[in-house]
Amino acid sequence: MVPLRAAWPGALRSAAVPATRAVLRRRWAGHRRPLVPQLRRLGIPLTRLPGEGVAVPLLRTFCTGAKAPSKEELLKDASHHDVPVRRKAVKGLGKLRDDADAIAAVAHALGDEDVAVQLAAQAAMAKIADVGDERTVSATLEKLSSACEWTRIAGLSTLADITGKAGHPTRGTPLDLKVNEAIRSRLQDEDWGVRRAAMDAMAKRALFGCGETIEAAKVLLQDQMGTVRESAIKAIAALVSKGSREAIDWIAPRLDDWHESVRRAAVLGIARIAVRGDQYALELEKSSCDDRSWIVRKAATDALAQTATLNDLPCLRKLARMLEDFDPLPRMAAIYGLAELGGVGHRKVIKLAEARLDHRDPGTRQACVQLLEKVATSDMEDISRKVEEKMDDEDEHVRDSAFYALEAIRKSPPGRRRWISDLPDLGDLDRLGLDSDEEESGET
Repeated sequence: MVPLRAAWPGALRSAAVPATRAVLRRRWAGHRRPLVPQLRRLGIPLTRLPGEGVAVPLLRTFCTGAKAPSKEELLKDASHHDVPVRRKAVKGLGKLRDDADAIAAVAHALGDEDVAVQLAAQAAMAKIADVGDERTVSATLEKLSSACEWTRIAGLSTLADITGKAGHPTRGTPLDLKVNEAIRSRLQDEDWGVRRAAMDAMAKRALFGCGETIEAAKVLLQDQMGTVRESAIKAIAALVSKGSREAIDWIAPRLDDWHESVRRAAVLGIARIAVRGDQYALELEKSSCDDRSWIVRKAATDALAQTATLNDLPCLRKLARMLEDFDPLPRMAAIYGLAELGGVGHRKVIKLAEARLDHRDPGTRQACVQLLEKVATSDMEDISRKVEEKMDDEDEHVRDSAFYALEAIRKSPPGRRRWISDLPDLGDLDRLGLDSDEEESGET
């Protein structure tokens, strides 16, 4: 039996521990399901222990009787013939802080033949030492001279993660200047993936408004590969000043690019640069709402809602027209865009949705019902009646949406106010419990 830690909750040190362990071991080995719901049903508290991460990994070890691998085992497995074994070993090595042997092994894994292992090495290198640590930076810098383009890409991406941003104490040192030069030289690499990674790394490390990085991005706007042009657009949008008409003019020609991801990046970049109410940017965004690709139309709808002002009726009408899009994602973007722009109780937004409640396309009818769910209030009896009528719609999705919309409208108090999105914030996945550092439930 695995000895219990003194810091573990009392329930785990009770006389029922052997039986509990047997139950958990069977469930863990037989189903590989997440342990949290089962542990709660068994009455076992899940707590954050001193000096440890969340309790789930510790309880997994407790249930299976497994011991954490030693450093020697991890170093051996890092060169194993099986990809999952190497990947898991590299992730484990990333937890050995400031260990020279572990740093060397992780750096070697950046040149692994499998991308999954390279990604694990990139994440491990960012955790194994402090930002800007000379040992990790030097070891990673060597990978940029590799003959393998995948290794050069991994090296560039890792350098972007492990070196400090502008203003960090490690910036400006002789080693940091070597990193700058190495990244800059890879902007002309023969491989497009390396050029893209170099542009991303250079932009991430650059000071806001850095002229050298902006000029490099302008050159790559003409690159033959779409993903390189996309990275160049993102770099410009991130580094130029808000409201820069000159920067919008650099990006605007890419709205006609043959590559849909470049057009998408261009319209989002314009929205990021433009100030609210910028008519030039608004016209560019409205034209992209008619793009042949739904990916671009969805991005243009988001951009239009971001740049438009509350009382800009032409933009409100354009967003309402996007409720008629034949693809569901632009329609969804229009719903949230109109709700966030107009807010609860905005009469024009409500009228625009009401006018499309009898549209021939069930997707549009559903979108209008969902929009009214967010902006209509309980005192709007006529709107409530029309939404209630949609509960008899020929389309089941419209009927379902009408049912929930009617409930929400009846609970919404009268008056104008800002509408707050009910979508989760996916900007911080670690906070949502999706930390990639945790072992997946299917791993053994």
